[in-house]
Amino acid sequence: MKGSIVVRIVAAVIFCSLLAVSTQVYAAEKVVTIKVANWFPITHKQSILLDEWGKDLEKRAAGKVKVNYYPGGTLVPASQAYDAVTKGISDVGNHVLGYTPGRFPLAEVIDLPHGYPNNTVATHLANAFYAKFRPKEFDQVKILWFHSQGPGLIHTKSVPITKLEDLKGLKMRTYGSNAKLMGLLGGVPVAMTMSDVYDALSRGVADGLMASYESLEGFRTGEQIKYTTENFGTSYTACFVVVMNKDKWNSLPPDVQKVIDAMIPEYIGKYAAMWDEIEKSGKNYMLKRGDKITSLSKAEEARWVQKAQPLFDDYVKRMKEKNLPGDEALKFVRDYLKPYKK
Repeated sequence: MKGSIVVRIVAAVIFCSLLAVSTQVYAAEKVVTIKVANWFPITHKQSILLDEWGKDLEKRAAGKVKVNYYPGGTLVPASQAYDAVTKGISDVGNHVLGYTPGRFPLAEVIDLPHGYPNNTVATHLANAFYAKFRPKEFDQVKILWFHSQGPGLIHTKSVPITKLEDLKGLKMRTYGSNAKLMGLLGGVPVAMTMSDVYDALSRGVADGLMASYESLEGFRTGEQIKYTTENFGTSYTACFVVVMNKDKWNSLPPDVQKVIDAMIPEYIGKYAAMWDEIEKSGKNYMLKRGDKITSLSKAEEARWVQKAQPLFDDYVKRMKEKNLPGDEALKFVRDYLKPYKK
């Protein structure tokens, strides 16, 4: 009788142990791992903020999500950020639309030189544009949010730019549609990602670049720059998008999806504020380095705007050929920016 009781007790202990192990394994399996890739250097505010988003998500998801963050291009380089998400190499990525020309045709209008006044306007415009048009070119992914840099201006190593003729023959770093803009303005476009610019400037491969102030500090390219031209009539933005792999999104529990969706408006605001902070810091950095800043006269600015007009005409023409509402998209952007024009 005693032996039978002992056997039952031992069996009960084993059963409870197995149940506990099974419960732990099941609980562990319920934790979703999300791989977040970013090509910005680990110390850059861009990198710090996306890392913050991951930690914030872990906290708000109450233990259901584990985020592994890969900064500095350690998982994928800048130009492959979007494709890496679609292929599942990363689950979340931060991509510059202009690094993959032709990939996002309708959204190309955002990067055109409309004369952006600041990054906050550009960031909110990009998100409003997506909300209105929902371009099919983004259907492969779950859109988290768009964000945009401050005004893209002219920065040069050794020649001040006060008029169009000063750009003639200068090798200027550009990307995407801005390569065409530089050609129209008279310079020689040299396409490359921002990560390659410092070396290009130091070796004379480029005489300058079109970029926002923040990049001069964030990527140290300002060490090579002596002159800036604030061509606000033709200033452009670089539109970024933070996206999630669609299969990963669909696999998430509904409550985790709700957490992520609820974070989107908040992080649009945080990214706009971050861009504003680093843009101001970048300009102050350049002023301390003795950067000579030139503002174009109204007459000269009008010349630049006229030179850039073929870009807009070409955009509308190409969109019409693709049966996309390019004229409507261009009007939307211009109407959005009207209140901010001087």
